[in-house]
Amino acid sequence: MGKRRQTQETVLQFLAEHLGPVLIKSLGITLRVTQVGLEHITAARAAAGNIIIAIWHGGLLPLAYVHRNEGISVLVSTHQDGEYIARVIHGLGFGTSRGSSTRGGIRALRELIQADNNRLDLGITPDGPRGPREKVQPGVIYLAKRLGLPVIPIGVSSRPSLRLKSWDRFMIPLPFARCTVVYGKPLRFESSLSKESIDLAGAELESRLSEVTREADNGCGYQRG
Repeated sequence: MGKRRQTQETVLQFLAEHLGPVLIKSLGITLRVTQVGLEHITAARAAAGNIIIAIWHGGLLPLAYVHRNEGISVLVSTHQDGEYIARVIHGLGFGTSRGSSTRGGIRALRELIQADNNRLDLGITPDGPRGPREKVQPGVIYLAKRLGLPVIPIGVSSRPSLRLKSWDRFMIPLPFARCTVVYGKPLRFESSLSKESIDLAGAELESRLSEVTREADNGCGYQRG
């Protein structure tokens, strides 16, 4: 990496760490947030001690505000964009484990297991870090089976909002937007780690995530193109 590029990265990381959380909080206080099914997450926490939260990658921003300062440990990519995300969400009271399905997976798994030992909730984007969009990758299923934790599928939508032309159609609510967060019923998976079992569980989670996302879209009046 050249010196000029290194300087640019340093500046961007500084801005992400110090300005990012401020911007999200400033935007967040203007949002009209409706939470549906919050009793599911409350009951699951009471029964299991801690849980796995599953959300699509494109809905990270509003949920980072809604669930700030809850001590959730989030799986974040080792890619450079993951570094920016990690710095922003640290400022919002989240912990991070660095890794993905393609890089740093073993290290990330160990960090998430340690977070589970500390009774922290675990946050995962099953379609991250590079897609395909809204398609569950097997890592979250393996983790849920390995730890025996319930998975709460969460859908989020907002209107009006910007939907970027990135792979995940990253959502940025506009100031004073309506934002709906829908919490699905907890999913529990048997401990079998066979490929068939993981594939079936992944299909179930994907279906439930699609369902709660549609409910969130309907709740705030957003129509997908």
